[in-house]
This record gives sequence, C-alpha cells and structure tokens, in this order.
Amino acid sequence: MKLSERFRSIYFNKNELSNGEMTQSRKLSIYEGCTARSILTLTSGSFLVGFAKYLGASNQISGIISAIPVLAGIVTVFSPIWFERMENRKLITVLFCFIGRLMLGMMVVIPFINIAGSLKITLLIAMFLLANLFLAAVMPSALTWVLNITPESIRGAYYGRREAVVLSAVAAVTLITGQVLDKFHRLGRQLDGFVVLYIFVIVITLVNLVLFSGMKEQPNKITRTNLTVFNIFRIPLRNKKYMSISLLMAIWNFGYQLAFPFTAVYMVAGLRLGYGLITLMAVLASVASVISVKFWGRIADRKSWLYLTNLMIFLQILSFLIWFFINSSTVALLLPIAHILSGAAIAGINISLSNLQYTFSPAENKTVYMGFSSAVNGVIGFLGTLAGSYFIAATDGFSLSVFKLSFGNMQLMFIIAGITLLSGIVATRQAVNKDLCRQKP
Repeated sequence: MKLSERFRSIYFNKNELSNGEMTQSRKLSIYEGCTARSILTLTSGSFLVGFAKYLGASNQISGIISAIPVLAGIVTVFSPIWFERMENRKLITVLFCFIGRLMLGMMVVIPFINIAGSLKITLLIAMFLLANLFLAAVMPSALTWVLNITPESIRGAYYGRREAVVLSAVAAVTLITGQVLDKFHRLGRQLDGFVVLYIFVIVITLVNLVLFSGMKEQPNKITRTNLTVFNIFRIPLRNKKYMSISLLMAIWNFGYQLAFPFTAVYMVAGLRLGYGLITLMAVLASVASVISVKFWGRIADRKSWLYLTNLMIFLQILSFLIWFFINSSTVALLLPIAHILSGAAIAGINISLSNLQYTFSPAENKTVYMGFSSAVNGVIGFLGTLAGSYFIAATDGFSLSVFKLSFGNMQLMFIIAGITLLSGIVATRQAVNKDLCRQKP
C-alpha cells in the first residue's frame, strides 16, 4: 500500500465501523486517556507553578498562568461552527492535540534561552496559552469521537472502567514524578528535575500520537447549518430561564477561580511542601471525586440538579474555609480534609452544572447553548483569577495574628472566595425561577 493510501486509510475512514473495530478503538482510547491525562497533570497545578517560580514568576503571575486553560476554553464556542461541516475530524483532532501537547513539553527550552527573566515568563505564558488553545479547539471533537464508538448501552460501564484505569495510571505517574523532582531539589539541581519532567512529557506525547492515530473514527454525518458566532450569543441571551442558570454558573466560576489556582501557589511558595506530598494530595482529591460521584447522582435523582449544585458550592465553601486555617502547624491535619472536600465538590458540580445546562436548554440548538456557556464561563473564570491576582499583589506582605495563629494574604483570599460563593447562592435564589428548584433532572 502506498504511503498516501495508508495515510488516507488511517485518517479519512469512509466506512461504518464494525463491532470489532469499535471494541479495539475503545481499548486504545483507555491507554490514550492515560497518556493524555498524565500530560495534562504534569504540565499544570503544582508542577507548573514550581516551573514558573523557578523562572522568577511572582505568586500572582503563577496563579494567572495556572488559570490559562480556563481562558483557552473560550475557543470551544467556535467548535460547532467548524466541526459540524466536517465528515472526518480525526486528522485535525489528532494533529491539534499533538501540537498542543508537544508545545507543553517544549516549554523546557525556556530556561536555556538567553533572554531577560521577564521575557522568559512572557514566553512561558505565550507557549502555555497557545498549547491550550490548540487542545481546547478540538476537545468537543475528541469527546464526540469516543462517544460515537461507544454504544449507549455500555457507556456507563465503559466510562467508569476507563476513568478508573486512567486515574490509577495518572496517580502512579504523578507520584513517581513528584518524588523525582523532590530528589533533584534536595540535591540543588531543580532545573535538571524539570528537564527530566518535560522530556518525559515529550516522550509520552509521541506515545499518545501513536495511540490516538490507531483509534478508528466513525464517519460523521454532515449537518447543514447557518450557525454563526452571533447566534451562539444571541439565542441564549433571549432565554430568561437559561440565563438564570447561567448567572449561577458564572458566580460559581468567578468565586472558584478567584482562589483555587492559588492553592497550588500556596502549597509551593507559602507552605514550601515537597512535590511528592502535593501530588499525593491531588491523587486523594481525585479518589474522593470518583468515590463520591455516584452518591451525588442519587441525591440529584431524589432532589434536583439545582439542589445538588448548591450543596456542592457549600462543600467548596467549607473547603476554602479549611484552607484559611492551613499553615505550617496545621497542614498535616487540614490539608487532606481540604482536598477531599474540594475533590468531592468538583465531582458533583461537574455533573450538576452539565445536567442543568442540558435540562434547561431547548431541544433545538443545544450546541449553541453549550458553546455560549463555555465562552462566558471561560471569561468569567479567568476574570476571577485576575481579581485574585490583583488582591495578592495589593496585599503583598500582609500578615495577621489571632490567638497565636498567623494568616497571610492568600489565606485571606480563600475566605473572600468562600464569601463570594455564598453570596452567589443567596443572590441567585431570587433570579432563578422557582420552577427550577422543584424540577427533577
């Protein structure tokens, strides 16, 4: 077979997939998910904050960098317009994911470029933003791809098994990587540790490319649509019921992003914890998410998705309250509790907000409403992080001692974020139609 024919057979399938082909592709999707999630974890959170701090970034800039993936999600608003006109989306999806993940690994070259420290931070922000724009642009396509090769009758069982395997793989990868970074740090060779980390990211990016390309794509039915960017914003804005839900989502994203990106900054720069312990806490939060999500689903069945949303917001408020009291003396006791509560809250908020959007958007143009929410929440969430960054800069050096307990500016911001979320619940009770409170999912 000629190279061009081989290329077309891999990326431009025109035939319906057999059951065997879909089964094999689902197996590859599990391994692809392990590599993709590992890349995401190793290039975000405490690892990213540590790298940014090594390059000389301040606490507020480190927090802003951590929130860039939220801002990059705005590009998903264009996805329905683009992908609904394409019969084969595999090539562009694989290519964009490869470019984005490769760029994340290539951030390792920044410390070796002979430019001013401030320019290195600027280059880090530019590369990280561009990489996440590539990844976010094709995320709806990647999700739809896996859905199309998974029959509805087995989706629950398949996704549950897939998530368990992915979580286990990522936990092992991050724990080992955290120990490696800690060892290099103790030896005074922090840069060497980051070089090892990002080279590993590049290697698993190549592995991911092979796995992703090996998955077969079901041909997509081309939809004739006059959808425009203008309509994506105009149509939802005219739906008062949906806008009430959007208000609640906006306040959640602002309050959550106001403080959450700075939890990693606080652990790295404030508490000076090792990467091994930080990654262990991240794994603990993930385990809490997986264990609790089925329980939250049952609560939503008995009550409503809106009830579950408010409950999860209260859990996150409680987590931020605990973060306020975490210092060098209380970290061993309170840090695991804060992560467990936050992990459980995220699991519930993800399913509740998704179902609220789906339930209270009209049957027609659902992709329009989803695109609108993604764009608006991306902007609102990033504005929240900018507000948190401004607060940290304005209160630099702040310290408060009460009953032999000391509190810094980042701890105070956790309380402010909690108050913001609480005020959001109170405010939106008047805006959200009472019928929504009574309606079951």
